[in-house]
Amino acid sequence: MTGRERELAAIRHETPDRIPTDVICIENGPAIAALLGIEEAAVADRLGIDGRIVSAGYTGELRTAPDGTVCNEWGTLDTGDYGTAHWYPLGPATTVREVEAYAWPSADRYDYEAAAAVAQAWGTEYAVRGPYWRPLFCRVCDLFGMEEALAKLALEPAVFEAALEVAGEQTADFCARLLAACGEAMPILCLGDDFATQRGLMISPEQWRRLLKPRYAKLFAVGRRAGKAVWFHSCGDITAVLPDLVDIGMEVWETVQLHALPLSPEELQREYGRHLAFFGGVNTQRLPFVAPEAVRVEVRRRIEVLGEGGGYICGPDHHLKPDVPAENAVALFDEARAFRRAGYTEP
Repeated sequence: MTGRERELAAIRHETPDRIPTDVICIENGPAIAALLGIEEAAVADRLGIDGRIVSAGYTGELRTAPDGTVCNEWGTLDTGDYGTAHWYPLGPATTVREVEAYAWPSADRYDYEAAAAVAQAWGTEYAVRGPYWRPLFCRVCDLFGMEEALAKLALEPAVFEAALEVAGEQTADFCARLLAACGEAMPILCLGDDFATQRGLMISPEQWRRLLKPRYAKLFAVGRRAGKAVWFHSCGDITAVLPDLVDIGMEVWETVQLHALPLSPEELQREYGRHLAFFGGVNTQRLPFVAPEAVRVEVRRRIEVLGEGGGYICGPDHHLKPDVPAENAVALFDEARAFRRAGYTEP
């Protein structure tokens, strides 16, 4: 099987030739390349990564923060610091009119043709998914600042929802254009948004169902109308709304941080295994601190439970961070690819 065939079979709950493997991002690529004696560009193939992520780059003019730092098209900073950027362009907004007057990015200012070219180059060999990080909740928090966004949700909900609505409409338009450009080369609509901690949701389930569920349903419908599988990234313990996500069409759940869930792997498989394919499950937070054999044991345990009858894509439950030893990264993927059980074709 190709990576594309293998991963799509797992999503359909069919039994592939082996457990598919994937990763969100490899941040320790140089160390892995040095260990294996290969070029960094060859690391994903050497690890047997079956999928690839593709999105479209923005072609419009970018704004700058007051200190001169170049922002993304939304006017926020791509710092990856989850709330310490200290530049939130909608932070001072107090009315819906101010939100609506903001210079929102247009979905027609992206290079969909370039994205399609990449998807088509990869599309026969790998399971291409995209656009990945086009969040709604996190987008609004980036624009207002996390604390201010949650304060607005409590005290000025119309202002919060106005920003959420515009972000949702732009994202739906963007996704429709990207899928149309990539065609069959992108069989998976993949989106991500983080609205939970490892202790539960950041907002109440009732607020989530009122504000986010209908907007995610609209995004997922973009993919389903195009005949795509729907893959959704959300960190932490989202079990309070997991049935809702299944209800609106989520087919693959990433990241499956089992150490943060109130369910054991067996309970998760029993309750949701018929409805979802799982991606992740191997604890990224442990990877810097254990021996390679411990990684191999965890991989085998995850496959034995979550890999029953297809429905599992093995990988770390978040990025491979720079502090993960290269030996552990190699052990994770080598063990997953080598694992064989009844029903899986011997090499």
